[in-house]
Amino acid sequence: MQRLARSTHRSSRRPAPPMGEADYRRGLSHANDGHWQAALQAFERAVARSPSDNVYWLNLAHARMRCGQYDRGAEAAQRGAALAPGSEPALAVAAECLNAANRQAETIALLAGADLAGIRDHHVHLQLGQALHHLDRFKEAADCYLAALSRKPDCMVAHVQLGNVFNRLDLHEEARECYKTAIAVGGDAVQLTSGMTFEDLHACRWDHLGEDLPELMRLMDDGAGYPQPFQLLAQPSTRRQQLGAARGFAQNLFASLQPLPQRAPRPASTRIRLGYLSSDLQEHATAYLLSQILEHHDRARFEVFAYSYGVNDASPARRRIERAVDRFVDVREISDRAAAEQIQSDGSDVLMDLKGYTLGARNGVLAFRPSPIQVNYLGYPGTLGAAFYDYIIGDPIVTPLEHAPDYSEKIAQMPVCYQPNDRSRAVGPRPTRSECGLPENGFVFCSFNSPYKITAEVFDIWCRLLQGTEHSVLWLYESNAQARRNLTHEVERRGIDAARLIWGEQLPQTRHLGRLQLADLVLDTRPVCAHTTASDALWAGVPVLTCPGDTFVSRVAASVLQAAGLPELIAADLAEYESIARELAHDRQRLDALKSRLAHNLGECPLFDSVRYTRDLEALFARMHERCLRGLAPDHLGALADHGR
Repeated sequence: MQRLARSTHRSSRRPAPPMGEADYRRGLSHANDGHWQAALQAFERAVARSPSDNVYWLNLAHARMRCGQYDRGAEAAQRGAALAPGSEPALAVAAECLNAANRQAETIALLAGADLAGIRDHHVHLQLGQALHHLDRFKEAADCYLAALSRKPDCMVAHVQLGNVFNRLDLHEEARECYKTAIAVGGDAVQLTSGMTFEDLHACRWDHLGEDLPELMRLMDDGAGYPQPFQLLAQPSTRRQQLGAARGFAQNLFASLQPLPQRAPRPASTRIRLGYLSSDLQEHATAYLLSQILEHHDRARFEVFAYSYGVNDASPARRRIERAVDRFVDVREISDRAAAEQIQSDGSDVLMDLKGYTLGARNGVLAFRPSPIQVNYLGYPGTLGAAFYDYIIGDPIVTPLEHAPDYSEKIAQMPVCYQPNDRSRAVGPRPTRSECGLPENGFVFCSFNSPYKITAEVFDIWCRLLQGTEHSVLWLYESNAQARRNLTHEVERRGIDAARLIWGEQLPQTRHLGRLQLADLVLDTRPVCAHTTASDALWAGVPVLTCPGDTFVSRVAASVLQAAGLPELIAADLAEYESIARELAHDRQRLDALKSRLAHNLGECPLFDSVRYTRDLEALFARMHERCLRGLAPDHLGALADHGR
């Protein structure tokens, strides 16, 4: 954020009294030394003595922001902007404060009457772009970032944000170029090279990945910084590397935040109050997995609150969650601190973060410590590296206790599989093969994982399976046009007719499950394996073949298959993975036997027993809560015998 010193933008109607000026100067001195609390106090005194000085108000806004007072910072910024309506720096500071307080609609309203074409200050265009970006108005945001760059071509933040919005527009190759340019104008080389590798994966540009990934690993080995944690999960990284990235990320973003004053735990005689925090309580994989668990919570022992900071899409999934919980609270348009104060005021005992470091996450809410127990659950398959997360919920396969040194959280194991599911999900009618673009005859290999999970190593195996299985096809999810174009090129480069790649569009969940029935075998990816897509396929009656690695993100499908009673589909290595796939493609009797066993298991296996799962999850929450009431620090909670046995 830019800080305003004394300038021609201050009001000329009434000079500041000497004491106000002296406090203002003291504030600047403290701010320059990084003593923001002292600066805040000095600027508060300055505006009290000179309430008509816009520069004082805008510097106060900056100091409040640096001290985590986002809503109060926005109020001060609006006061400053109102005192100097023609000041471009005032508009820029006010917009930045409003954005930081998650009041993006107010940012847009603030700038609605401005002559944007005539505004030369690139900060104004940048902040408007970020407000539009946050509200998912991506094309408009891109125009604003380009306007900022036309005024300041070396604005590193604008290059980064333009790359981020290109990502959301599925222009992944263009996003990579933005990050590359951002490095050239002084951006963080590790973070931005990490972003480049992630865009390479999304676009399936493995030639670029061959350049970018070694550079990322070199920078990490040299101690040059840390990559974005979620992006590192998608690369062939170790648990130790993932922990290091998560710790660096958390330290950089949250170390300066002061937690809320802590309250004593609520008495043991009361029901345990659970809070679920996410932006995905709508049409999203998280909602599909979680809804029935929320419905099955034992209301004699637990109260269930949902805190949503995502868009209200008015979907059946959103409405179902609203009905399933005791209280649904929308915190989308308030600051992280205000959301944390709301959660604390509600008396949360156990707060689940369902996002981790995925897109749109607001980990800052948990950094304020609104709940005595805070849990990394379901949304992020790895450690978050932050002291304000007490537990990560896993199971004996995804988070064996011997992996504990590579997690900042204490491991809390479900007895079978950490992934919840919804037995009530409808599977749509089975379409014909021709309706889905599939040939009438021939084996259908399938992977509906996102393209960023597909690596050249795994694709080589898939192509060998196509070459060795006459009339077979590979059915893939068409996530973006660039991935389709590049995978088409890759399959042709391996001597295979591109017509043997069949592309499936995004469909509503019920219809998608219906079409999945046409697949013969789902082929998993690595190092990021199938998560919800694995349980989707099994629920549709299709076997899934996986090859787990050593990280949480690579072991989920193995956990899912074990819980579904199909452990023989967990390959020890890629050679066995290829061998099993080839054998099943050529042995219809064996494949049919697997499908029959899967169909039988669906009614009784723990993977789809949501009542059983909920009781096991509640037992974990009760163990966490009991330790807290006894004044004990969090500790690893190994799996107990589940309540369904």
